[in-house]
Amino acid sequence: MGNKRSHADSEPSGQHHENPDRKRLRTGSNRPHRPKPAVVDLDSLNAIKKRARAIERLLARDNVKLPSHKQRDLERELAAHKQRIEDARAKKDRSKMIQKYHMVRFFERKKAMRFAKQLEKKVAQATDPEEVSQLKADLHVAQVDIDYAIYFPFMEPYISLYAGAASKEKDETSTAAHYLRTPRPPMWTVIEKTREEGKSALEKLQNRRPQSTSDSEAAQQPAEHDVPAKKEKKRESRQDAKKSKSKLAKGEKQASKPNDEEDESDDGGFFE
Repeated sequence: MGNKRSHADSEPSGQHHENPDRKRLRTGSNRPHRPKPAVVDLDSLNAIKKRARAIERLLARDNVKLPSHKQRDLERELAAHKQRIEDARAKKDRSKMIQKYHMVRFFERKKAMRFAKQLEKKVAQATDPEEVSQLKADLHVAQVDIDYAIYFPFMEPYISLYAGAASKEKDETSTAAHYLRTPRPPMWTVIEKTREEGKSALEKLQNRRPQSTSDSEAAQQPAEHDVPAKKEKKRESRQDAKKSKSKLAKGEKQASKPNDEEDESDDGGFFE
């Protein structure tokens, strides 16, 4: 059996074998750590809200100075996330409103379609010009009623067309005339004008968002800079009231002093 060589014989003194991969890792450890950009799951609303809150907290911190380009990127990202949150909220509200008014819209659309079919038959059979003109006017109202039930804005409370007519007593006229010759809500006129522009305009009206009430609420609420002014006025009025009370009290004391002196002088003269 051969003898094993010693460690000193196998490697010359001063030379050590080193793995190049380990050396590369060791030299790279001195570089500054660069955090990876946050990856947000855009399909998750909770993740979007969490990221938006994190950005707001970061931008609100005074002890952290961000580079200008980094701050602009964060502001753009925050605006995009807020828009996504607003879109999700609007979508949820839209589905609620559709579900809420689905039945009444469905029944009124069916009723208007039935009226339109009846009137089309009557127009074809009528011979009197006045009667034909009246039937055509009623037919136009029924056709607009159909579009009203379909294209009324989803995000706004639906106003019924035939609820008021159903509560009234029927005249000698036909059922269609009884329902079609009653007053219409303001949105009916808007839809009547919009249907002339085509189906795309009606769909745009159907999916429009309601006007935000934040402006009206802000107008009703007092402005922030007006609140301190009102507080100062209250303080001044309180101080004036205190001053007036103190002046009255001093005046009463001063008025009572001469009377006391007169009494003392009278007593002294009497005893003398």
